Amino acid sequence: MSALPLSGIRVLDLTQVYAGPTCTRILCDLGAEVIKLEGLKRTDITRLLVIADNDSHDDFWNRMGYFLYRNAGKKSLTLDFSEPDAVELLKRLIPHADVVAESFTPRVMAQHGLDYESLCKIRPDLIMISLSGYGQNGPWRDYTAYGMGLEPACGISSLTGYRGGEPLRTGIAFTDPYSGIAGAGAVLTALHYRRRTGKGQYIDLSEQEAAIPIGGYALMDYALNGREPERIGNRSLWFAPQGCYPCRGEDNWLVLTVRDDAEWQAFCGAVGQPKWAGDERFADVLGRHRHHDELDELIASWTREQGHIDAMHLLQAEGVTAAAVLNPKEVLLDPHLRERGYFEMVEHAGGVRPVPKQLGARFAAFDTNVRGTAPKLGEHNREVLQGMLGLSDDELNELQEAKVIGETPELAVPLQMMQMMVQWPLTSLLQMGALGGLEPDFKKQLGLEQTAGE
Repeated sequence: MSALPLSGIRVLDLTQVYAGPTCTRILCDLGAEVIKLEGLKRTDITRLLVIADNDSHDDFWNRMGYFLYRNAGKKSLTLDFSEPDAVELLKRLIPHADVVAESFTPRVMAQHGLDYESLCKIRPDLIMISLSGYGQNGPWRDYTAYGMGLEPACGISSLTGYRGGEPLRTGIAFTDPYSGIAGAGAVLTALHYRRRTGKGQYIDLSEQEAAIPIGGYALMDYALNGREPERIGNRSLWFAPQGCYPCRGEDNWLVLTVRDDAEWQAFCGAVGQPKWAGDERFADVLGRHRHHDELDELIASWTREQGHIDAMHLLQAEGVTAAAVLNPKEVLLDPHLRERGYFEMVEHAGGVRPVPKQLGARFAAFDTNVRGTAPKLGEHNREVLQGMLGLSDDELNELQEAKVIGETPELAVPLQMMQMMVQWPLTSLLQMGALGGLEPDFKKQLGLEQTAGE
C-alpha cells in the first residue's frame, strides 16, 4: 500500500462539535496530522455528550462517545485564547501548519488577530477554512448557528414532514456532517491548487449555502413553474405504494416502493394477497395513488405480523424494492458491515470502542482506516510545544500554572452537577425517553468482552 495522500500535511483544528470536526477527521483519515486546539475554559462541547458506561468519575471528559467518533486519530493541544500568551503561541505554530480550520462566528478570529489576512503574513501559502453558519459577510454573518437551526434556514425542513402537517427536522442535524464533507472537499481542492501554483487561499464555507442544493429540485420547480413543494412524508410523486410501515416488535419498520404494475403483482404474490392485485382500485399507478391511504392500511396489516429483516428479504427475493429500517444496534451488528470492516475496534480511555470509518470509499492504493483513538485533553501539549516550538520545561510549567495549557477543563457546569446529571439511573432515562432500550450484555454482543466461563 502507498503512503496516505495527505502524509506530511499538518492541520491546526480549531473547530468544535460536528461540522468542523467531520471535515478535519476526513483529512486525518487521509493522512494529515491534525492538532485539535481547545481552551480549558471552552472545550469542545462534545466532551460532555454521551458518557461511556454512564460513568462520570475521574476524567470523564476523555471518554465521551461523540468526541471519540469525530476526533479519532487527532492530537490535542490546549490553548486558552483569552490569554495573550496562547494567541502568540498559536501564531508561532502557523509556520509549521499547512491548513487552519475554524468554526467560530466571524468576529472571533479577527478580534484575536487570527484572521486570514494576519495569518498569511506569517505563512503566505497557508490554507484556511472557516466553517460558519451563514458565511463571513452578509446581515446574518454574526449569528451563531447549529445544524438544528440550519436545516430550517436552508429550506430542508419545509420539504420534510407529512401531508398537511408541520415542517420536521431530520433529527440528526443533517447540515453538519454534510458541511463537514463539503469542507473537506474544499480543503483538498485548495491543496491541489497550492501544489500547482504555490499559493494558499482562504475558504469561506457557509453551512447554510452548502446545504441549500439538497432541496435544489424544489427551488427549480418554483423558479420554472411557480409551484411551491408540498410535504408528502414518505410517499413518492411517481410511485405507489411507497411508505414506511410498522413491523412486529417495538419500533421496527420497513420501507418499500412499488414502481410499476409488474412489481405490484409481485408484491401481492409475495405477501399472499392475490386479491389485492385484482382489486380495480389498485389496477394501475394512478389508482394506487388515489387510494394510497387504503393501501397503507392493507400493507400495514401485513407488515405488523412480520419481522422487518425477514420481510425485507422476502420482498427483495421477489424483485420488490424494500429495506428494513435499522436501529443503531442493528447497524453495529450488521453482518454486511462487519464483513467489510466498517467499524474498527479502537482502544480508548475507558476501554475498546467501535468507531466507524469516516469515508465510505475504499481505495485500492491506500487504506483510510481509523488512525487511532481520540486524544485526551492536552495529551500532546508537550509534544507540540516543545517538539515544534522548542519551549523549555520551565516555560511549559509556567504556561501550566497560568492555565494557558492543561489537562483538566474548567467546566462551565460544575463537576458535581455534571456527575449528578450523568449518573441518573438508567431506568430513569428509559422512563424519560432518553433511551429506547437497555441491554446489559451489549459489550458481549459487540464482541468487546466475554462472559464468565467462555
